[in-house]
Amino acid sequence: MRKSPRAALSAIVFILPAVAAQSAHAQPASAESLILVECVGSDTTNYSPGLRTFSQTVSTSGTDEGHGCTGLGKISGLNSFTASFTGSYTASCISPIQSGSGTEILTWNDNTTSTWDWSSTVATNAAGQLVGTYDGEIVSGRYAGADLNNIDIEPNTNVTACFSAPGLTQTTGTATWTFIGL
Repeated sequence: MRKSPRAALSAIVFILPAVAAQSAHAQPASAESLILVECVGSDTTNYSPGLRTFSQTVSTSGTDEGHGCTGLGKISGLNSFTASFTGSYTASCISPIQSGSGTEILTWNDNTTSTWDWSSTVATNAAGQLVGTYDGEIVSGRYAGADLNNIDIEPNTNVTACFSAPGLTQTTGTATWTFIGL
């Protein structure tokens, strides 16, 4: 048997004042605040040896940058950061970014840091761009306890370099960084 919407609405009208009265006397569990900060920037990756049409072990190094940081819970004065990274894995021009995990230290414009433990997934969109998605927790430093999502978009603009030595030695793309936490 279905209850009428009027009966359900009557029950809600009856219950809401009681819930509101209890909530008015409840103390917050902690003094933490909502964090929703977004930064835009770039990602540059260097490959050695250069990427080719076949898979090979490559060493990577590069720089992530975030700037123009805005949002609710933004720490005053933290407007930008840089982070360096290195790694080694099997890659090719067809698949230059691999799934994985690691730790990255973001150095803010006031010389404080955030340590980020991340894991990644990779997708290729229809336009031939590589989209890397990186998620994880800030485990120490500024925004500790917040989750950080990073999306890098790298257009494949120099495919002819893949066909001969030295290969594709660098990719650069745009990045969006979103810090979320309570």
